[in-house]
Amino acid sequence: MTKPLTESKNDIRLSQAKKWIDSCILKDCQTYHIAPISSDASFRRYFRITASSLDRPLILMDSPPEKEPIQKFLSRAAIFSELKITIPTIYAQNLPNGFLIIEDFGDTTLLKEIAKSKKPVELLFSTIDILLQIESEYQKKKKICDRIIESFSEEELLDELNLFRDWYVGTHLNQSYKSFSNKDFKNFCYLLTSSILREPKILIHRDFHSKNLMYIQELKKIGVIDFQDAVIGPLTYDLVSLLKDAYVNYDEDTEHACLSYFYRKMTERGILKKDFESFKKSYDYTAIQRNIKIIGIFCRLKYRDKKDNYMTFITKLIHRTHSISKKYTELSFITNFFRGILNNPLN
Repeated sequence: MTKPLTESKNDIRLSQAKKWIDSCILKDCQTYHIAPISSDASFRRYFRITASSLDRPLILMDSPPEKEPIQKFLSRAAIFSELKITIPTIYAQNLPNGFLIIEDFGDTTLLKEIAKSKKPVELLFSTIDILLQIESEYQKKKKICDRIIESFSEEELLDELNLFRDWYVGTHLNQSYKSFSNKDFKNFCYLLTSSILREPKILIHRDFHSKNLMYIQELKKIGVIDFQDAVIGPLTYDLVSLLKDAYVNYDEDTEHACLSYFYRKMTERGILKKDFESFKKSYDYTAIQRNIKIIGIFCRLKYRDKKDNYMTFITKLIHRTHSISKKYTELSFITNFFRGILNNPLN
């Protein structure tokens, strides 16, 4: 029985996965092929399984139990399915070893579809409709969701901001905290977290960007992946993830149209009761917190995990954060810090 693998023979986890696949859904298959399709910023890996006996390919998700337990993925999958969100069907699971066989949504990310679209606003509105669907269904099942899924706490928000201080400032820039005022940084963090914690709470995906959203060609709709870190959190968080995506740029008119659409829908539902400018300020503060976190994560990926390909996005994130923060005098600490970085290309 030949089952060619494109990975190294020394890949122990892939060998384990092959034995499991042989014993479950493909046990009667004479030949199948496993090829890597992607890894992400975590320790998870993904492989495409093709076989003549399959109507369509399947995806093997490899999630090492000691590093990325799949229980959270499964629990969130159950919730998102209950909320009627299009996510991959789970066909088989191996909890002890951390393997899943899931539905293949293809290779067309929202990022790719946006790149070739003449009307990105329409695609973005359809994507925002997913957020509206989540909010609507969450309100119906709030008690169940809140019992199963934890809330995004102030401690977690601060931990994320500290990634910036520790990995970008401390490791990447190699600056001592004497030249980076911890007191000013703490005050800055307090302004951001206070704003975020005042927002209405809903179920958030937490990484709702163009590489985690798949355009399913045959259905002409968007599927959602990588939802395992979902929490109960601030209303604007997933909207920020979408419109302030590190991997794509939207012009001001497109962003404003999307913000207005989201604001109108949430106001009509009674979820938002503030004026648009106040909503926009909350959105901006959340955007700064997320950008700061991502800069820290990208630096950690480089220096701790030896994944330096994410560093190409750092300058864009700094420009983007600086352009937001300079609109608010109370955020002068980070505005001045980033101005110094942008004026010194060596950083």
